[in-house]
Amino acid sequence: MKQILLSLALFLIAGGLFAQSGTEKTPAQKDTEALVAEYQLNDDQAVEMLKVQQRKYRNLKEFEPLMNQDVKLYLRKLRALVSATDASYRRIFNVQQLESYNQKLRELRLKKAQLYKEMKAAGASQFEIDKKLVQLDLEAL
Repeated sequence: MKQILLSLALFLIAGGLFAQSGTEKTPAQKDTEALVAEYQLNDDQAVEMLKVQQRKYRNLKEFEPLMNQDVKLYLRKLRALVSATDASYRRIFNVQQLESYNQKLRELRLKKAQLYKEMKAAGASQFEIDKKLVQLDLEAL
């Protein structure tokens, strides 16, 4: 009974944390809400996760011009962003949440391996493969 009440209280607090009066939610807020639900983050974790998501989207916006100017630099920056975001998640999550997150990453690695094999068999260039794999990493975070 205590667990149900605690869960309900956290849900209401988290919902209030992200509530906005009639305005559209940002992608960072939407992603944070999804992560709060998926990993059952507490209030402090939710606040930290929102900061991480806001930083991720701010960096993505800064990198955007590179996509048309220097695609290789763009991909390197995306990889660095994925790595930094992963490190932030690991800092925020507790042991149980980290186990769940690691399982999700294992599934992602299998998906990436399958995609790599398929794209290689289809004759895709290494650059095209790398680009798609980085996009998968980014979508998973």
